[in-house]
Amino acid sequence: MIMRDNRKTLIRIFAVAIIFAVICLVYFVKMINVTLNAGPKIIVTDTYERREPIAALRGQIYDRNGKVLVYNEYSYDLVFDYDAMAATNIDRNYAILQVIYALRSTGNADRAAESSFPFEGKYPNYRYTAEALDGESDIYYRLLKRIAQDELEDECEIAKNQLTVAYLDEFYKSNPDAFPSESEIVDWLLQRYKINATDTDGTPTFSDEQIDEIIRMRYDMEVKDFSIYNRFVVASGLDVGFISYIKELSVVGADFEIVTERKYAYPGYASHILGRVGNIPSEQWDYYKSQGYGMNDVVGLDGCEKAFEEYLRGVDGVMLVTEDGDGNVIDRRVEVEPIAGLDVYLTIDIDLQIAAEDGLKYNVEVMQNSEAGALTAIDPNNGEVLAIASYPTYDLSLFSEKYNEYLADSARPLYNRALDGLYAPGSTFKLGMVAAGVSSGTVKATDCINCSGRYMYYAPSYSPKCWIYPGSHGDIDAVGALKVSCNCYFFELGRIMGIDLMNEYCTGYGLGQYTGIELGEKRGILAGPLYRELNGLEVWKPGNTIAAAIGQSDNNFTPIQMASYLATLLNGGTRYAAHLFLEAREYGSDVATVKTEPEILGAVALTKEATDAVKEGMRQMVESSSSVSRYMRAVPVIVGGKTGTAELGGTAEENGLFVCAAPYDRPEIVICSVIEHAGGGSYAAIAASEVLEAYYKVD
Repeated sequence: MIMRDNRKTLIRIFAVAIIFAVICLVYFVKMINVTLNAGPKIIVTDTYERREPIAALRGQIYDRNGKVLVYNEYSYDLVFDYDAMAATNIDRNYAILQVIYALRSTGNADRAAESSFPFEGKYPNYRYTAEALDGESDIYYRLLKRIAQDELEDECEIAKNQLTVAYLDEFYKSNPDAFPSESEIVDWLLQRYKINATDTDGTPTFSDEQIDEIIRMRYDMEVKDFSIYNRFVVASGLDVGFISYIKELSVVGADFEIVTERKYAYPGYASHILGRVGNIPSEQWDYYKSQGYGMNDVVGLDGCEKAFEEYLRGVDGVMLVTEDGDGNVIDRRVEVEPIAGLDVYLTIDIDLQIAAEDGLKYNVEVMQNSEAGALTAIDPNNGEVLAIASYPTYDLSLFSEKYNEYLADSARPLYNRALDGLYAPGSTFKLGMVAAGVSSGTVKATDCINCSGRYMYYAPSYSPKCWIYPGSHGDIDAVGALKVSCNCYFFELGRIMGIDLMNEYCTGYGLGQYTGIELGEKRGILAGPLYRELNGLEVWKPGNTIAAAIGQSDNNFTPIQMASYLATLLNGGTRYAAHLFLEAREYGSDVATVKTEPEILGAVALTKEATDAVKEGMRQMVESSSSVSRYMRAVPVIVGGKTGTAELGGTAEENGLFVCAAPYDRPEIVICSVIEHAGGGSYAAIAASEVLEAYYKVD
């Protein structure tokens, strides 16, 4: 009986155990099913993907010997990401206030991006800035762009289909009273951004101070095309500590980008050459957009940075970012690797460049009446530019900080006198006259012309003097005329040749022509009847021809043009394009992908007799001048040169010019030095001697 009862109990327990096991199995299977099937649906529903650009490194800039001139340094930009920002205007406004206060409280307010806000003052007492009313400014342009894009046509009284920037510009300049008032623009912005919202009890959501902060940034966001394609840069040059601070605040939509800042290995040197980078100017946006740039991309603004943008610019990559429903980043993956730009190697020798700038500065400072000058040095056998100096100069690394100071300086340090300064060549022009006269068969190098101290061919109506008057040079040949710079010799040579033949050769030398240098330049002026006619000046007369023959009249050339002219004379008549680009290499490597070849812009037929006479005349000129030969005595080769003194009229001291070549008989380097108001050409030889000593590594 007892055994039967125990058996029944065991059977019940076993049955219960089986039922429990089945139930557990069912739940386990259900759990597996949920895990395998339901899980991915939740992830897909609660996450989304977006793509961010990965900025490519910009190529660095080196001199001809591989010394780095411009390099990259890393920092961080605080940005707003369009996709990640809050959906409502109110929440966006709060996020803006968070980053503004974060920048201010951490001492980074000065790193905020430059604003295009068209008003000055504080809300609600706004007034248009002068730039906003300046029809040529970026701020004016961007304001019209905003008006053209949105619903201000009622205030403008212009049909919507006519709302283009060009039309508005023309309309407002013709109807200035129709220009929207400050209050019209502000009221529209307040409503558009919901900055004038109120709380449930009717009190304003934001204070006047907060409204001022918000409206400025929201306006900048729109005029800078903030969108899914363009992130908005709030501040630049931030450090890792600030990143941590923002991350702790969990500002919705705020993110960081690693950016590179251009740094200069030789601050204060080569500033007129290297140039700057910056945001795309608004008036050039259409062009850069067509080239595949984004609104926040950095481009070369001037100098080599602009001239060689196609090489220095890299190709941005793409980062795939996955976020959860709360905007938290849960995964980042590089989808497309960025490609760095090419490193650009210049023809410049930085040691020569430093010697040129220091020598030029010293040369100017020792002249009592001078405050400016320029110097250029090139290789006459291929047109490679070895140095370009303009004084006074400026420091690229301090450009933004000192821009207003530079702009206000009467000596114009931002002005590149080497490429844009126009100077009468004075007696340096006589070198080309000898080459033309002898090569054309007008005279032989050994033919003598008499100098009596005054040129009497057009007497008594016109009898210009030689500089030696009341003395004279007597009978003198081409070499002697260059040695002593006899005006009468060149008056007569110019009269015999005539202006047409003179200018045929001068054009062949490149005078009054572009040299081809990549940075841009003034063309210069070659004196003659054509120039007078095209510019509505008085008719050309025979007296103008003989004045032109000694480098006066309307002749005006740039220092780079003068160096190119001398190179053409001394290499036998081949006019090479002056150029700064040597080659481009893959970033950080020795692999050259682009190399330059000397470009011949033209040629002029010069005889050996002519070039030999020019070289010998230059040698004797340096040797016979006690001051010039003294400056050149440390140079280990024989230097040939020619001084020039350009009269300015009035009481102003003449400009001093000096051109030279070394070695004189087989030139490797030619130099043109100009010192404004030096009073004589020999005084301009000081800077040239410094460059030659550096070239030949004189201790």
